[in-house]
Amino acid sequence: MWGDFLEAFAMVFVAEVGDKTQLMLMTLAAKYTMMQMVLGILLGVTINHGAAVCLGCFLSGMIDQGLLQIFAGMVFIIFGIITIVFDEDSDSSSNFRFGPVLTTALTFLLGEIGDKTQLTAMTLAMEAAHPVLVLAGSVSGMLVIGILGIFIGSSLTRNIPSYIIKTISGLVFILFGLMRLV
Repeated sequence: MWGDFLEAFAMVFVAEVGDKTQLMLMTLAAKYTMMQMVLGILLGVTINHGAAVCLGCFLSGMIDQGLLQIFAGMVFIIFGIITIVFDEDSDSSSNFRFGPVLTTALTFLLGEIGDKTQLTAMTLAMEAAHPVLVLAGSVSGMLVIGILGIFIGSSLTRNIPSYIIKTISGLVFILFGLMRLV
């Protein structure tokens, strides 16, 4: 029974080490508190992976992965451009109408569409005896790796000017988006 949880946790955790999700967190960690980000991660990943588990259980692989990759690629490119272009240092509350928790949640929800962790959760749910434990394991794995990303991002912003991190993060997102489209 707990094998479904542990397998999902381990696979998602390993898949996300050094992934774009950590870069997103490093960028957001400069603006938001740990609790705001953890709540946002929990909300966004639960919705994203919950949809994946439901699709895995009911549709069993009938999703056109090509369309998901194109959508995710466009989202990354747009997020990269927004990260580079908009000045987030002036007043962070006016730049994000949704607030820190919903901004983090939407970043995760959209950023993880078609990602390997979402596809992993969907695939594991297709074979799992307890799909709810697959969901719990995948969300837990993302949350743990997310917290590590927040710590890394917080320490980087103390030592490196935010505009450098912002520019590098934006370029990496654009690169990820272009890679998805190619």
